[in-house]
Amino acid sequence: MKYRIKFKKLQKLMYISHLELMKTIRTTVRRAELPAAFSQGYNPHIILAMGPPLAVGLISHGEFFDLELSEELKEAEIVKALNEYSPADLNFLKAVKIPDDIRSLSSLLDTAIYTINFNFSENRSYEEQKQMLMDFMDEEEIKIIRHRRKKSDREIDLKKRIFSAEVKEKDKWRFAVVTGSRGNVRPEELFRALGSKFSEFEAYSPLDVTREGVFVNEDGKFLAPYAEKYIGR
Repeated sequence: MKYRIKFKKLQKLMYISHLELMKTIRTTVRRAELPAAFSQGYNPHIILAMGPPLAVGLISHGEFFDLELSEELKEAEIVKALNEYSPADLNFLKAVKIPDDIRSLSSLLDTAIYTINFNFSENRSYEEQKQMLMDFMDEEEIKIIRHRRKKSDREIDLKKRIFSAEVKEKDKWRFAVVTGSRGNVRPEELFRALGSKFSEFEAYSPLDVTREGVFVNEDGKFLAPYAEKYIGR
């Protein structure tokens, strides 16, 4: 039996890596004594597939993983058991039973939504910020240099990778950007692009960023990976 599980990763876990997060979830599954299915071979491990990695230093309100169990359980029982044994700031929100042949999270999820609290060297009203964002998105190209470890730097066009952008309230902007197998946009790259156009933007800090979640972009609508159309309900 497979279950698609949504969770939050908050402040106390913001500095652990993607691999450390997977290890923490597996430990939580074992402590909760859920009937997890294990891989075969010399080093068996709990069968678990994660969604797109969350960068170290960021928090998120909506991440996902697929968990395989050897027997069927009620979805609410799974969530309750995980939360009883999870560390602080790893909060499990929902579990949905999914078919065995469902598309993987890595192939399905293509959008990350970030809320960014901006700091300006000069005060800018809500209306002024809306105009700034409009001017930014009206650019034909939004090019930056992506710095890559152990690889040469390369130029990318963020314009093609931003699905939507809005000023939610004064000093708080929201971006829906590509993620997953199609590529990704890093929040600090949005900062750099904005800072190159507007001198008012102050330095980037991960503490100013929240990943609201990861989604599937269906013609501009951002759906959860356990929406009815994906699991056949």
